[in-house]
Parts: sequence; structure tokens; C-alpha cells
Amino acid sequence: MKQPLSLLVAAVAATACAPAVPAGEFRIVGKIENVPDGAVVRLYEPQGQMLRGIGVDTLAGGRFFFRDTVAFPKVVQISVTVGDYRGGTLDVWVAPGKRIEVRGEDKQAWLWEAASDIAEQADEDMYRALVEPQICELNWFQDMLNTQQDFARYMELFGQVSEKTVRRMQTAPVTRVWLNKLAECARLLQFGIGTAHKGEMLALYDRMTEEQRQSPMGRRIDAYLNPAPAVGAGDRLVDGDLYDADGNLHRLAEFIGKYILLDFWSAGCGPCVQAIPELQEIARKYAGRVAVVSISQDPKPVWKEFIAEKQLVGNQWNELVDGDTGLGMRYGVKEIPHFVLIAPDVRIQDVWQGYGKGSLLEKMEQNIK
Repeated sequence: MKQPLSLLVAAVAATACAPAVPAGEFRIVGKIENVPDGAVVRLYEPQGQMLRGIGVDTLAGGRFFFRDTVAFPKVVQISVTVGDYRGGTLDVWVAPGKRIEVRGEDKQAWLWEAASDIAEQADEDMYRALVEPQICELNWFQDMLNTQQDFARYMELFGQVSEKTVRRMQTAPVTRVWLNKLAECARLLQFGIGTAHKGEMLALYDRMTEEQRQSPMGRRIDAYLNPAPAVGAGDRLVDGDLYDADGNLHRLAEFIGKYILLDFWSAGCGPCVQAIPELQEIARKYAGRVAVVSISQDPKPVWKEFIAEKQLVGNQWNELVDGDTGLGMRYGVKEIPHFVLIAPDVRIQDVWQGYGKGSLLEKMEQNIK
């Protein structure tokens, strides 16, 4: 990998010869070698639990191009699809009036290089260089966890990424990228990754200013580092503030005396979306006995757009918290769809993950006699 200084020099030279980018916009110009024309390059913006597509281009002569509006520096992601292959994504920082040069030598987009004079990009590249060997191996494991040994190695690699990142952060300046990295490492704790150096993460949190701690990112980091106890089968329900699409406040306590089926989901989760018709069927079949409560983990604009587009009915609620904190953490949500069945006596009766056609109806028949 090129060093950040080399990338910055290359970016300055390229920018000097390139047309000016209008204020309020960004340009991404890509030149990729050893990838066939016709490969599809996609540009995404991370939003909550999903990636929102904001651009698509097709390689022609090894080149691709993106432009969009932007009000402040933010990170986007680039991926490439070649036939059935789709590897990892490349984090690219964009900013108003900035041009970014992306270069690569094969179809592994996460190994491409983004050159610009955006300070956050140099910061991002520094952290990526630290863990490049682990990221290379992790990418090889994608969709190939066939044995227990594979899974163990996969988790070990994530642990190494977390440890290296945390150790570097101890002496690195507290920047937006630094905060993103701490959030990523802290989030892995709920999967048992990085627990050996949680104390070091707590010390990193102490480096943050009060303003940073009170920001949405700061509150998310705090929730990951200091989670409330998770509940499971046999425990009493945990309640919290939930909002419908019109902004009205709700709580699960509204349905005490009935079974409550919680559905933690996201519009970017294929199985979650596939489960929607069956959830609606359950609401009809068990009307009066079961309240189906769908709790979206998406940001408000994404969530509201999706329920309006699909004309979803029933209890479509959202905590409107940043990230996957809140009730999701209390109910132990690590992957979605995640379902929790609460009995009329407010005890959690059953918990399960995933969806296959007919599986929800089968679960309800098993639980409600």
C-alpha cells in the first residue's frame, strides 16, 4: 500500500490539472486495472444498519465516475461486482468541492486507494495500513466459514484488528475517524471480540471531550462500552420509548395482557423484508391475542420512506436512537431479523433469529396453544 504522504502528493498533482469541483459537490474519479469492462461499481452511504445506494457506474476502459452533493465531510463506501464476485468495500471520505482519485489493480475494492487532500482520508488510510494483513485474510473468509476452525480464525482476526486499532488510538489525535474507530471496536464487544482490552477502550473514552461524549457518536460509544444487562427467556420484558411514523410516543406496556411479538428489523436486511407478509398474517390470525410490534433499526428518513413505499400497517415503531443501541441491545440483538415473544404475564417466552418461509407461523403454533 502507498503511504498517505505519497497519496496526498499524487492527489495535489491530479487536482491541479483537474476541473474545479463546484462547492457543495464532490467528484470521485476511478481508474482500475485488471478488471473487465462491464464490472458494476456502486457507491453507498452508511445509514444505520444498512448501506443506501447513491450511485452506480459501469467500468469502461477501466474507469468509473461518481458525483453527488455533500454539505460536510463524510465517509462513503465503494464496491465492485464482477460476475458473481462481490468483495469488501473501500471507505472513501468526500467533502464539499473536493475531487477524489481512486486507483486499484484488481477486483478487491477494499484494497483500492483513495487519494485526496481531505484530512480524514489520510487518517483512515493510516488505520487501514495497520491491519491490512488481517483485513486481507478476513476478506478471503467471506462466505467461506465452513468449519469451526474457520469461524475461530475469523473471530481471532477481528480481535487482532480491534487490538491493533485500540493500541494505535492511544497516541493518535482524537479526530472524527478516531471516534468512528472507537465506536467500531466498542460495538464488537457485544460479540465477545476485544474484551481483553476493554479497559483500554474505557481509557480512550476518557480522552473524549464532554461535547464529544454528548454527541450522537459519543452516546453510541458509551452504550457499547457500558451496556445495560441483556434479557432473555424467563426474564421480564424491558420497555422503552418508541415512536410511530407520525411521531406519537408508544410503549410495550400498551399490550400487557396479550402476547407481544417483537420484530427487530431493517429495510436493508433481505430476510427481514421477506418476513413482512408472514408477520402480517400472524397479526390477522391471532388478532386480539397477539400484538406484533416491528421495531426498525434504521434512521428515521430511511424507515419512514420504506414504510410509506410498502404501505406497511400495524405497529411500525422506531426508537430513533443512533446506531443499534437501546432496546436492541437490551434484548440481545446481534443479527436480524431477531424475534422476541413476550407472554401475557410480561415474561419473555421465546427468542430466535433468522427467517425462512413458514418459520414464524410454526413458532407461534409451538408457543401459543
